[in-house]
Amino acid sequence: MALDRVTFDVEAGQTLGIIGENGSGKSTLLKILARTLTPTSGKVDVKGMVSALLELGSGFHPELSGLENIYFYASLLGIARATIKKKVNDIIAFSEIGDFINYPLKTYSTGMFVRLAFSVATLIDPDILIIDEALSVGDQYFQKKCLDKMIDFKDTGKTILFCSHDMYQIKIFCTRTIWLHHGKMMMIGQTQDVVNAYVDFEMTRIGSTKPDTPESIYTKKESNFLFIRDLRFNQLNERELDIEFTVESNIPYHGHVGWAILRKDRLQISFSLSSQHNQGPYLFNEQKRLVKITIGDLNLVEANYILCVGILDREAYIPLVIETQEVPLKTNIHVVNSLCLINSSFNVI
Repeated sequence: MALDRVTFDVEAGQTLGIIGENGSGKSTLLKILARTLTPTSGKVDVKGMVSALLELGSGFHPELSGLENIYFYASLLGIARATIKKKVNDIIAFSEIGDFINYPLKTYSTGMFVRLAFSVATLIDPDILIIDEALSVGDQYFQKKCLDKMIDFKDTGKTILFCSHDMYQIKIFCTRTIWLHHGKMMMIGQTQDVVNAYVDFEMTRIGSTKPDTPESIYTKKESNFLFIRDLRFNQLNERELDIEFTVESNIPYHGHVGWAILRKDRLQISFSLSSQHNQGPYLFNEQKRLVKITIGDLNLVEANYILCVGILDREAYIPLVIETQEVPLKTNIHVVNSLCLINSSFNVI
């Protein structure tokens, strides 16, 4: 994707988000900043060592073992073999791929590759870290580990450029954000402002609108292309609740799943999104998809509650369709120490 008059500065220690729809030029921009792609015009000034995790395979050789690729990637960055030798054990330990470190990279699963690639990219201690969408293919446990590592980088004053379709992660992680559209920079500024503008733009394109008030988020909401059917729940025991429903869409659409529990006076008790668990977005289409959600650690007094489930946009920011149901929950809890329901899982079949 060609970039057109994209100009910006990133100060040392800043975390910059890069957002935009597929084909907007995000990956092209990151490749230029990582110096794996040379621009036909314009210039890029980068001060400090750059380490990048871009598309799978970038900077690695499939015929070499994982261990050999650690040294190979480091050599591309100009890091002396003696220097990387001091870090190699930490890289292997962080990746958690065990004996596979001695196997050729071409035998790795996608998840194993991401584990090794992220470990190398971060533990060589770069000044600037560039992360593309590669993390989205890893498993949930290692994605959480990667995000924790990136937060450590941020806290130590490293410069990070983070590209993602997950607006939740962008908002909690990035201080400033760039919005690209068809190779042009639509907006740059504080992350909250840029994400809100981007989401409003996307919602207008698909004929939806942003909720006007917090209360409207948990009100039944219908869509002209997405449909939730057969909502049902089953309380497994005094601490666990199963939720099931089917989803259909008139058009292929990638979205996230969310749930919330409210008191009858509409006070939110707890909620969770599949994006918070680094899952999805899921593809919904004319084929019915069964959604199963398990909520654990129910720390609630016995009462009737309002259960809300919904499908959100790709960025897990705006609910497109919501279904609600009043449910009686039976517990043995008389005093609530915390209103947090801290455990839930999502499964879309």
